[in-house]
Amino acid sequence: MTQDMRAALNALEEAGRITTVNGEVQVKYELPAVLSQMADRSAVIFRNVKGYSMAVIGNLVDRENFALACGIEKTLSASLKYIDDATNNPIKPTVEDEAPCREIVITDGIDIMKTLPVNTFFEKEAGPYISAGMIVAKDPETGKRNVSINRLLILDSDLMMIGMSPSHHLHQLLEKALKRGESLGVSISIGNHPAVLVASNAYLKLGDDEFEIAGGMFKEPLKLSPGVTVDAEAPAGSEIVIEAEFIPGELHEEGLVSEFHGLYVDYGKSPLLKVKGITHRKNPLYQTILPGRNHEHFIIGAMAIETTTFEHVRTAVPRVKHVYVTEGGMGRVHCVISLSNPKPGEGQKAAFAAFAHCNLIKRVIVVDDDIQIDDPEDVEWAVAARMRTERDIITIPGVRADRAEPLVKDDKITKTIMIALKESEALPKAEIPKTIREKVKNNWEHYQIK
Repeated sequence: MTQDMRAALNALEEAGRITTVNGEVQVKYELPAVLSQMADRSAVIFRNVKGYSMAVIGNLVDRENFALACGIEKTLSASLKYIDDATNNPIKPTVEDEAPCREIVITDGIDIMKTLPVNTFFEKEAGPYISAGMIVAKDPETGKRNVSINRLLILDSDLMMIGMSPSHHLHQLLEKALKRGESLGVSISIGNHPAVLVASNAYLKLGDDEFEIAGGMFKEPLKLSPGVTVDAEAPAGSEIVIEAEFIPGELHEEGLVSEFHGLYVDYGKSPLLKVKGITHRKNPLYQTILPGRNHEHFIIGAMAIETTTFEHVRTAVPRVKHVYVTEGGMGRVHCVISLSNPKPGEGQKAAFAAFAHCNLIKRVIVVDDDIQIDDPEDVEWAVAARMRTERDIITIPGVRADRAEPLVKDDKITKTIMIALKESEALPKAEIPKTIREKVKNNWEHYQIK
């Protein structure tokens, strides 16, 4: 299959973007500690996980890894266009009974921790978490799919707590099922292609199917496999699929858990899932995403947020060129927008459109399209050379915030806009002629630099 994690790993291996760890590691703390101290952003394969025959994959999704896995150029503009084209040209998935993810089926004697090398990440958390579990559920009223990534705390051999906010679409589907007196089944797929993971994080309307965006990226329908014990599909090429049902009315006090900002939070009680089955490929690979303040956790969210934010901003300001959600802003809260020959006031309009689309975004910097927005130095230059502080910093206090915002108080936060656009009378940039710069770039070997 070209739609699975193995195809992505093959592409990364050809590009020399895989690191192999052969020394023994334990799933509790040690494997995450090794992953967090990797010097580069290559994907990592742990071959010797104590107590398990299953290898573990980490650091799969990086901007460069994503580009290699999807066969596109390693630039922000290429990835933004690639995902944007898929969003605007979605392809409905197909469902097939024969699928690699169902080569092995377990419905009796289920024991999550004996089967899967689930990691315990941080010392004050309650236990081991599945962090790369992609959740699929169907709307009880319409039958339409919802796809998301949620943390899953292992409580017992066949019992998990699922973390989700009341504002999440999955929570809304659960509420619908409870009101109808029905159970809600879910599939939890682990080990997927980077395109599928990014698509699962897209900020869409309830009822829109994230798998259609994945199909748009693949330029063909994403192949799904039906559930064995629940009415919820999973990508056919997934390494592992856990099937479960929500336990009506049952909640678990989670305690402290890490968030994307790298701080502990206490969200209180969350729903429980009863596992009904586990299916997997032969010789499966377990995927983990290092949570908290770590780059893969940032990038999966950032790539999805910036693409749908671009769509939303473009509706308000057609002159938008690029949108970039920064890693320094934890892949969620800081956004840079570039505009092409903007009219007065369009910078502010673009920023407000970004705020309206994504609740988590709290700072927007607006620059001209001669600024490379994924280069922090270039953006900082625009702020230093073009922004008039007394005029171009706008603060909006008392805005309702997401519960995950680290500085939220009374459910509100102050949001900031920084307009770093050049003025009509601005001094011109001093640059070497573009034709000469391109000539030098394309003939670099000529200079025999050693």
